[in-house]
This record gives sequence, C-alpha cells and structure tokens, in this order.
Amino acid sequence: RAALAPRSSRAHSRRPPREDVVGTASHCVSTYRNVRAFSARMAAPPPPPTLWTPQQEGINQILQLLTEYRQPGANQQQMYTRLQQCASVPDFNNYLSFILTKGDGVGDEIRQTAGLLLKNNLKTGWHGASGEHKVFIQRSLLSALNHPSKFLRHTVGTCISMITRAAGPTGWPEVYPALANAISIETASADPNALDGGLDAVYKVCEELNGRLDVPHAGMQEGSPAGLLLPKLLQLVGTVTDANARAKALGAINLMVPSWPQSHAHVMDAYLQALFALAMDTNGSVRKEVCVGIVSLLYRAPEKLAPNMRAVIAYMIDRTSDGDEDVALESCEFWAAFCEADLERDTVEVLREFTPKLIPMLLTNMKYAEDDEEVLNAEEDELNSGTDDKDKDVRPSFRGAKNKDFGGDETAEGAENENDDDFFDAGEEDDDTSWNLRKSSANGLDVMSNVFGDELLGMILPIVEQRFRESDWRLRESAILAVGAVSEGCDAGLTPFLPQLIEFLVPSLDDPRPMLRATACWTLSRFARWTVQLAFAPRPGDPLPATAPQGRAFVEKILAGLLTRVGDKNKHVQSAACGALATLLQETREDIVTWLQPVATTLGLAVGSYGRKNLRCALDAVATLADSAGASLKSPAVATALLSPLLHKWEQGGDTQPDLYQLLECVTSVTMGVGLAAQEYAPAMWQRALQLSRRALTLRDQQEANPDVEVGYEPDHVVCTLDLLSGIADGVAEGAAVLVSADPDGTREVILKAITDLRSPGIRRSGFALIGDIAKAPNAVGHLLPILPQIIQSAVTQLDPTMVQAYNMGACNNACWSTGEMAMAFDMAQIGPHASVLVNAFQRVLSQTMVHRSLGENAAISLGRFALRCPESISQSFETLVTPWCGALRRLRDGVEKEQAFGGLVRLVQLNPAGGVNGLIPMLHAIASWQKVRDVSLHGNLLQLMQGYETLVGPQKWTEVIQNLGPAATKKLGGFAQNVGA
Repeated sequence: RAALAPRSSRAHSRRPPREDVVGTASHCVSTYRNVRAFSARMAAPPPPPTLWTPQQEGINQILQLLTEYRQPGANQQQMYTRLQQCASVPDFNNYLSFILTKGDGVGDEIRQTAGLLLKNNLKTGWHGASGEHKVFIQRSLLSALNHPSKFLRHTVGTCISMITRAAGPTGWPEVYPALANAISIETASADPNALDGGLDAVYKVCEELNGRLDVPHAGMQEGSPAGLLLPKLLQLVGTVTDANARAKALGAINLMVPSWPQSHAHVMDAYLQALFALAMDTNGSVRKEVCVGIVSLLYRAPEKLAPNMRAVIAYMIDRTSDGDEDVALESCEFWAAFCEADLERDTVEVLREFTPKLIPMLLTNMKYAEDDEEVLNAEEDELNSGTDDKDKDVRPSFRGAKNKDFGGDETAEGAENENDDDFFDAGEEDDDTSWNLRKSSANGLDVMSNVFGDELLGMILPIVEQRFRESDWRLRESAILAVGAVSEGCDAGLTPFLPQLIEFLVPSLDDPRPMLRATACWTLSRFARWTVQLAFAPRPGDPLPATAPQGRAFVEKILAGLLTRVGDKNKHVQSAACGALATLLQETREDIVTWLQPVATTLGLAVGSYGRKNLRCALDAVATLADSAGASLKSPAVATALLSPLLHKWEQGGDTQPDLYQLLECVTSVTMGVGLAAQEYAPAMWQRALQLSRRALTLRDQQEANPDVEVGYEPDHVVCTLDLLSGIADGVAEGAAVLVSADPDGTREVILKAITDLRSPGIRRSGFALIGDIAKAPNAVGHLLPILPQIIQSAVTQLDPTMVQAYNMGACNNACWSTGEMAMAFDMAQIGPHASVLVNAFQRVLSQTMVHRSLGENAAISLGRFALRCPESISQSFETLVTPWCGALRRLRDGVEKEQAFGGLVRLVQLNPAGGVNGLIPMLHAIASWQKVRDVSLHGNLLQLMQGYETLVGPQKWTEVIQNLGPAATKKLGGFAQNVGA
C-alpha cells in the first residue's frame, strides 16, 4: 500500500493473435455428440513411435472445428468447449502438432490456432502423454523451427518452451543441441528463418525456466544447456547484422545471467565486452537489452562493473532520458538495483557525484505523460462514475493460509513475503503496462533516499516547493509523489516540514483531478507510522510523548480526509483511499478507538456501495481493522456497522457470486474481532457456512470419483468455509455450543471429511482449527465425542515424521494445537485413553532436528496439557521425553499456556521423579526461562521441584549440574525465589 517495489522479474509480453483460443487444461465431456466416434477412430492400437501417422479423417474433423471457430459470428464459447472435449483423446495433441508443423495447404491462421491449442494442452497435460506421442510432438516441432512463416515458427517456439517448462531443464535433453545448431553462426548466414525460429525458442525456453539452464546434463560436453548455448549466443551478438537477432540473442543471455554456470565464468568477460560494444547501437531494442544486462550484472557480478562504474553511471543517465521509452524504462531500473546491490562502499560513493544531475531527471520522469493510460482511465471514470465493473477488470486474488497457535494467535503462511506497500498496483490491472518510467523513477528515488538520506533534500525540496505552486496538476502530483517516495529515507530532514506537508496534502485530497487525489492518499499513508509515533505511546501503559496533542491532530486530519475519499465516486481514488486507510489502521491498532465508529460506518458503507473491482479493497480495509483494533472492536455498534453490510452483500449476491470467498474471509475476520457482539448474526452465518462446507466437500467427492469430469471443485472454497465456521466458534465463544447443537451430525461430517482429506493440507489445517475452536468453547466439546477416536488418529497421522514437512506445516501445527485444547476440555476419562499415543507423537516431533519453532512450541504445550490432565497415563515415558520436551519449554513465552505446560511437568516429576534425573540440566534451563511466574502455586511447585532434585541426586551431583548450566542460567535460578507475581 505504500512502497515503490521494483519489478525485477516482469514478464515480457508475448501475445500472438488469437491466443485466447484456449485457457486451462481440457477435459472430454459426453455432451459433444461426435467425440465418441472421433475417439474410436483415433484411439486404435498405436503404431511404433517412429511410425505414428495421422488419419486423414481425423485431420479433416479437427480442421473443421478450427475453421468453424475462426468464422466471423461463430459461437466461440461453444466451439471452444467442443475443442476442449477433444483434449482427452490420447493422440489429439499429435494431430494438432501435425497441423501446425506439416499442414501444407492449410491457412496460417488455422495452423496457428492449432499451435496455440497445443501450447495450452502441453502446459498441463504433458506428463500424461505416452512416450511415443511425446517423441512425435518433439520431432515435429524441432523440424519446423525454420518454417517460412514467422507466425508459425514463433508458435512452434512457444510450444517447445511449454514442453521444457513441463519437463524441466533436464527432461528433454535433445532440444538443446537442436537449438544450438539453429542459432549457430553457420545457420545465421545460410538460413535466416532457422536463426529466427531458434532464437525465438531459446528466448522463450529461458523465460519459462527462469534462466535456469545451468543444470548439469550427463553426456553434454559443455556441462549444461547454458554452457552449450551461451558461447553461440555471444558469437551472434558480436557478428550478426540483423538488429532483431542481436536483441533476441542478448535478451536470452540476460535471462541466464542470474544462474550463470560456474563452469563458464570466464565467458562473462566476453558478455561484458559485448554489452559495452552494443551500448550505442542504433536499434532501440538492442540498447534496451544492454540496459537489462547491466542491471542483471549489478546483482549477479557487480565486481565486473566496478572498475568502469563512472562510465556505466554516465551511460545509464543518458539512457534514462533516451528517446525510446522502453530503453529509458530499463535504464531507470538501474538506480534502485545499484542501491540494492552488494557493492563496496567506495563504489556506492561514485553515484553521489552524479546525484545533482540524476535527481532532477528522475523528478522530471515522475510527471504523468499527457496520454498516460492510467490518467485517461481515471478521468473517464470521473465522467462515468457508477458504471458496473467488468469481469476482465477484476484481478484474481489468492488467500493466505492461517495457522492456529496457543494464546489465540493466528499466523498467515507466507505473510512475511507479502508486500503491503505497493501503491502502484492498487486498482490496476496486473499486466506489463502497469509498470512504466514514471513509477520506476519514483522507485529509484525511494531506494536512493534510503542510501543517501537527508542530503538529497537539498536537491529535491526546491523542485517540490516550486511544483506545489504550479497550476499544472501533473506537476503538483509529481511533487506529492516525490515527497511520498523519500518520506522514509529522508524522515529526519523532513521532520521540521511535517506540519506544512500535512497542511498541503490533506486539502489535496479534494483536488478535482482523480489521480492527484489518489496519489495524495498514498503519500499521506507513508506518514502514517510517523504521525502515530507522535500521537501515541509506543506500548500500552507507557507515558504519552510530549508531541501527543500535535500528533493526534495530524492523525485526526489524515483520517478524516481518507474517510472522505473512501466515499469518493472515482474507483481509482476509492482503491487508493482504502489502501491508505488500511495502512493507517495497521499503525494505530488499538489507538483507533477514538475514531472507531466513523471508521466502521464508512467502511460498511463502502462494502455496500462499491463495485466488484473495489469491493476487494474495501474488504481488505475492513479485515485490517478487524485484525488490528483489538478489544475496542468488541461492541454491538461496530458489529452492526460492519457485519450488516457484509451479510447483506452475501445475501444479495447468493452463494454463487464470483467474490463470495473473499467476502467470507472478511466476515471471518470481523466475526472473530467483534466477538460476542456477533451473537445476533451467528446462527444464520453458522448454518449457511456449514451448508457451503458440505456442498464444497460433496463436489470434492464427486471430483475424486470422476476425475475426468470437471465439477467446479476448488479446495480454497472448502478452506474458506471451514475458516468461517472456526471464526464464528472462536468469536462467540460460549455461544458456540448452541450453534453446533443445531446440526451436530453435519458439523461432525464436515470435520471428518476435512481432517482426512488426502490431497489438500489447507483443508486439513482448517479442519483441525475448527476442532480446536469448538473444543475451547464452553460446553461444546461434547459434540466431538462420537468422533474423538477418528480425530486422534488423524492428528497422529499429521504428526508422523513423513508428514512433518513444509507443505503440511499448517496441518501439523493445528493438529497439535487442537489436541491440546481437547486435553483441557474433555473429562479425563474421555481423553485419558488417547494420551499415550498422542504424547508419543509429540515426543517424535520434539526429537526431530530443526523442527519448525511454532510446531515445537505447540507440541510442548499440548504435551504439558496432557501431562497435567492425565499424568498417570504417560508418567512411565517421562525419562525418554523429558530432554526434548524441556528443550522446547524454554522457548515458550510467559503466559497461561506456559503455566499449564509447566504444571504438567510438575505432575510428572511428582509421579516419577527418577525419570527426570537424566534431563535435569535442560529442565533447569527451562525453569530459568521464566521472566515472571504469575501463578503463585506453580511458582511454589517449581521451587519444591528444584529442592527435591537437589536432595534426590545429592550435593556432589547437584553441584556438577549447576556448574554445567552456565553462568546466565545459574544467575536466573539464584533469583527465582523472587520471580513470582504479576
């Protein structure tokens, strides 16, 4: 929502005409009346691989379908479905390959359509093809690299790249010698078509494999595909007269730079020389690739550039103002890359000499162009506000996986890799056009400010101040963008100007130009952390800072302005305002309480009024509020303001609306946040979510029974509905028992199907989360008793060493956590018979090397809870589990869960003190990990435990133990008697 993140791996556009012929993997459906007869003819016993030949009747039938598809006025969706239905025929792809590569007499458009259909089938169906069919397709494609038609040979290159993508860099070893032959110097002069086809295929193969052609190949003299191809590409770069060939060859090398093979490190000098030789090439595409190569070298081998860095910087400055915008864009990527690369400090200092020239140039580039597509779209939206969004305008979204932890915490898998600070993507289509010279320049300025800090302000502020006064809104907007870009790197130098900046930025939220309003939202969000630090104490209970009155005034001004813009009629502004508001909410957290009601009301109105595209922005802001505001959210007024519009949107759109599951994720967050205040809405939500879960799981069963029939099953849909059930149970707490009792059989059915799912770790994870949330709800756990043995068995299965893997960590974590909750909820007579098998599973987890920290903590707490409730069942195992268990206990944070775990330790020592002797040192380290034991009874028991062992092992042994603890732990234990109380 704020930072200007570089796009270091933007895909190059490769969009042949009519590529929309096909989409995802295809399946044959019985509704097409000709498929059975077609299949019968084409599925005859296959001849040997080298003798496979198509039947003319089959060719004619496919050609007829392709021809009908391309006819003007044809029902393309119907024709597309018919083409999909043929994809399950075993040699259908062979026919497509034949038509593409050997269909002489057939129009190029029809042949290209066959190739594009083949490409999509290869992407997902290559592994299912038989060996003989693969051989035919591979040979056919390689034979057509020199086809006279550029469109067809480039489609052939696309198909070749799809096979290498599916097979991996070592799955088709024959392709690399064939490509190397096509791009040789001899071919360049003898057959330009073969050279063009070969370069196109090499480039696309590098693209699909992310340049990873450095993988060793047995029997390949050069060691790897990269070792084979790089020298030939470098020869072409230096000798070929065709500029397009030079650019494509250099582009392919650039893609391989990040994984340049060590065996060919010496060739990198030739590559650098080639870059310098082509630096002033008259062709813009070549100069663009030169800039890409220099940026790639900054990351891969900066020492190669260091001796000539002044000349390189001067060159890149010139190219940043190149008349070719593509060249300027790629060269502008250099500035962020330079500051992020692993360079010696002396080399970094070289750039400082050029900042007086570079900074004004970047600021100039940050002004919107007259014909900027983003501006034109926003201005059109201003004139046509209220129009419905089209499906193509809505980007797909990806849900995060939530893991349960003791203490009620939830963590999202992959959350640390998310960039919440991407203003430039907010509300835009995620394609290549969204990154441009303006944004790259702003990103470069942002990153440079973090290196050179406040010294840049002397160059930036005079220009910014002048532009603030300009009548041209594009200049004012670029100044606002610049202030936001340097707000973090130049924070100290900007501090004296903060009041003036806010006084200028807040009124800018009302500017007539929509993109200026949007940029003002983003820039204000960049000051969110700053203003919050001025306004509030860093931690609850700490004294307020002296700047609190001024800081609160800033927060109130910014918040009021953003809330107004959340209600803006322009979709671009709505998106930016929601993102900025979410950033501010993340910073204020519980301190938002003063303004909570207007925030909730405004966001509720946005949910009710936004179109489909920006609804997701509103949902994200609502979920951020729910996750950040803490206990202040638990009020009936807030629940009404948020849940009413969310549930109305659910009711209005039904259970088949496209964004249902994004909506339900938000409902889950709000329900958990408002807690008991959701009681009024809980019964209807529970029943509907349970119904959705059962329906989604039924689709799963149907899909597994008939894998070739697409029924619309999505594992994420199951996960989302399970998470909603879990969120409701967690939110309403004591009210959960009533909800489950309305349909206990249905709840148990969903749980069992979820935790035994064989394919989706996410479904298993969410199933165990639901178990834990029901177990910890008062009087609800009894509904789980009929399926308790199955739950225990499934949990033990998840904790088997073969299942404790990264892909399944969420399910492992929640299996551990939920069984610990059940240990505290069930009567001892009910849970006791299962204690031994679970404790053995916990012990195996704790004994693993490099076990995931959260899983180790969950296992330690759950083991302690079983020891607390059922000590007799596991006391005989104490000797084997004490050492790994105590090793995990010492890493726990102080709290109720840690107290329960240590309570279990005390019980086992009381029943089997001798079992703990060999683990005495890790046990004492665990006790020393306490900052403060709040439970007075537990504190006394731990003191008695240590005194008891001192007596049990005798003075000499006890002295040895204390000496082996180390001075830090010994000191903490020496003061443990006073380490008690709140």
